[in-house]
Amino acid sequence: MMGTHTTFRKAARHSGRVGRPVRLAALFLLVAASVLLSKGYTRAAPLAEETLPAQLPEQEESVDPAGADDVPASPPGPSVSNLVFARMAENPISGITRLPVLNAVNFGIPPKDRVAYSLVLAPTIPVRFKGGWKLLTRTTIPAVVTVPFGAGQNPMTPVDVDGRTTGFGDMGFEVLGTKQFRGKKGQFYDLGLGPFVGAPSASDDFLGRGRWLLGPEIAMGITAERWVTVLLARNEWSVGKAGNRADVNQLWMQYFLFYNLPKLFYLVYEPIITVNWERQSGDRATLPIGIGFGRHIRVPKRPRLGLTTRYSGFYNALRTDQGAKWQLVATLVFWKPNPLVFDVK
Repeated sequence: MMGTHTTFRKAARHSGRVGRPVRLAALFLLVAASVLLSKGYTRAAPLAEETLPAQLPEQEESVDPAGADDVPASPPGPSVSNLVFARMAENPISGITRLPVLNAVNFGIPPKDRVAYSLVLAPTIPVRFKGGWKLLTRTTIPAVVTVPFGAGQNPMTPVDVDGRTTGFGDMGFEVLGTKQFRGKKGQFYDLGLGPFVGAPSASDDFLGRGRWLLGPEIAMGITAERWVTVLLARNEWSVGKAGNRADVNQLWMQYFLFYNLPKLFYLVYEPIITVNWERQSGDRATLPIGIGFGRHIRVPKRPRLGLTTRYSGFYNALRTDQGAKWQLVATLVFWKPNPLVFDVK
């Protein structure tokens, strides 16, 4: 969940039983998220000495009748509120250093309603400048991808045997220059633009496209009191030649819509929408419909570390002939709180 959809292709080189590492990774995420949710970490100490300048109350001037005007005042303002803490975590282009870990399970892949897994890391590293300008880099790393293949698709297996193959997927690199604007009533607006580069790093032909990809990417976001919404969109084109690998011309969009609840719980809708322009009309788009639920966590005695966990379920209302029907995603995000990302005039 900057989660990615895997294009299932013909001719795999290897196969085998490889569900164990993916299941272990999924179990780790589920257990860690459940433990953290059950501990009630929202009672932990708030961020020390990190305040949001826009929300500091005005200080009333006082006169000491004893003439103690030279005594320095105590640090003003409250600690970071739960809403500010949540808004930092939810906006992927806010300028926060973060490491999302996503485990996705796709169900109902034709034929025979097969299942595919993926474990994806997407570290984001920002560089902040004055005036709300930021330079963000995000690297998408499909660390573990396992996809099924049908009978006869793999020459290494008998023609009547189904199987699956597992390995490393294609990596993606995004560089976004963004600008944040302060709006009315505590709202913030983000605009960004930059290039996307996709690398043919898959360990097996069946796990990637086998092509270098280039394309422009835009980002737009609104951060309100309880709502956070962000859209990342790009078009990917293949460049160069790569034997018999198919050309790529695809629209890719990732949409985030968060609604914050009390005690750092939240609802989220975070689909990845794709349109493959190389396919025939009616067999191009993937549109997931669903909802997710999660919680942000303050780590005791670690004011510079935040955790976010969530679970999302989707039904692909639009899908290609080779696309999955359902998808479950478990996400765990490690991030570094910094209220200065909202210090924009």
